Amino acid sequence: MAYEIHIERAESSTIAPEEWHSFCANDPSMNLESETVGVNPKTGETITVSGNETAFWTSPATQQQYYFDYRRGSIAFVYSDEALAKAREIARAFSANIRGDEGEAY
Repeated sequence: MAYEIHIERAESSTIAPEEWHSFCANDPSMNLESETVGVNPKTGETITVSGNETAFWTSPATQQQYYFDYRRGSIAFVYSDEALAKAREIARAFSANIRGDEGEAY
């Protein structure tokens, strides 16, 4: 499993799903999906995950797409300099912190 970074509030105050939906609805650069589709590069099998709350963000600088996945009150993403810059914007909107899987602050 990939090492992830998390946008999270203190344990006593999680980010509500409604807050996440509202943020994504008001940020035209975020595309919230209820279904994610991927292809296994080894087998070619198509894999679909439904019922998630993943938002895809496309970097205006590189046109590369990054995902921000809402899970149980926090938002997870895989590190890159571009994704981290967007994560800081998201964290500010939620008065949240950015932490790695091992608790380190970003």
